[in-house]
Amino acid sequence: MTLYPAAAYTTPSYALIAVDSDYNMTCETRNIARAATGSKRKPIWRYFYTHAMENDASLNVMRAYHSQEVTFVFGNFSGLNVPYTPTGAELSLSNTMMGYWSRFAATGDPNGAGAVTWPQYDASTDSMLQIDDTQVAINGYHNTECDYLSTLPQI
Repeated sequence: MTLYPAAAYTTPSYALIAVDSDYNMTCETRNIARAATGSKRKPIWRYFYTHAMENDASLNVMRAYHSQEVTFVFGNFSGLNVPYTPTGAELSLSNTMMGYWSRFAATGDPNGAGAVTWPQYDASTDSMLQIDDTQVAINGYHNTECDYLSTLPQI
């Protein structure tokens, strides 16, 4: 309750979703990234996708969710299971994400073409790119929460 106080969320269910998301995704991804870094290893690139769909209330209520970013990476909004018309900002986000993923596939580095710099993962700062209508480099997302949750057994 201290790490995820219900008062910090618009509904108690969003607090529960935050716990579940951290336990099953955020913290596990952080732990894998930390384990995969090293002096003779390939660079790691982490991201935190936060975009909520803007033109459909039923999708917006779900906020950002696991695998939703694939819609943007491939520029295919028909996979949302509802008819959806993306906003101009969402089309721009899709183009940005296609650029990052394409550059990464071609070169092993998502950066270039004037895009916001995606920091290479550094275990000492837990650096990553937060992806939404605008992108920003962030460090240490939910580290306190993950430090605790990572001590719990995986089920």
